[in-house]
Amino acid sequence: MKKYFKFSVSILILILFPACKVQKNLSVYDGSKADGTITMFYTYGAFEKPVVNWEKAKQDAIARCKNWGYKGVEFFDGTKTCLKYSVGSCDEWRVTYKCQCTE
Repeated sequence: MKKYFKFSVSILILILFPACKVQKNLSVYDGSKADGTITMFYTYGAFEKPVVNWEKAKQDAIARCKNWGYKGVEFFDGTKTCLKYSVGSCDEWRVTYKCQCTE
């Protein structure tokens, strides 16, 4: 019974409180100077609708690549991973992007 109640409350919250747009900046997670690769990410919650600041992400990635002697950067498709499950759905997501430094 408790399980159905929690599920019903979750559905009611989703209906009453639609996702809010939230500005997100990518942070550097990992990198390899030898490979010229950078991994960047952001996280967001279940009730957030992320809006990524791509200009800042590109500037940050280019700055890192320039420190390693490269001139530019290319972003690849992102991957989305659930960080925290609750009541049959995901409460927190992490989106990760790989970047390749270019000559």
